[in-house]
Amino acid sequence: MGLFDKIAAKAMPEDDYEDVDYGEYEDYEDEAHDDYESVSPIRPVAQAPEVARIVTVWVATFRDAADFATEFRNGLPVVLNLSEAADDERKRIVDFAYGLTFGLEGSFNSISDDVFLLTPKSVKIDSYGTEATRAFS
Repeated sequence: MGLFDKIAAKAMPEDDYEDVDYGEYEDYEDEAHDDYESVSPIRPVAQAPEVARIVTVWVATFRDAADFATEFRNGLPVVLNLSEAADDERKRIVDFAYGLTFGLEGSFNSISDDVFLLTPKSVKIDSYGTEATRAFS
């Protein structure tokens, strides 16, 4: 017997089940079917509520960032309009909004140069076209 035959013999033991007479076992009676009446029926789970409100915020300074941050933390989508903000303030606000959406696993979308959409994790965004959503989940 060669090495390969020894390995094959260990890997594939002989069937000891060929000589078993399965007719000698008694039929199994399922006695548990009487307990089915005590099990409560399956009830559907309520779906997550639809978004009923979207907040639009015009932010001119970084001090106003708390206005949209609180709304976003409460699970509401926020349209952030920075058209009135100076360039330096705009960069700080966008960095803050980007970090906020990252920390809460939301999505950050640029609608235009001055307008951004922040959506929480529970809101799904369908976007069509070339711009991709920056989702943090």
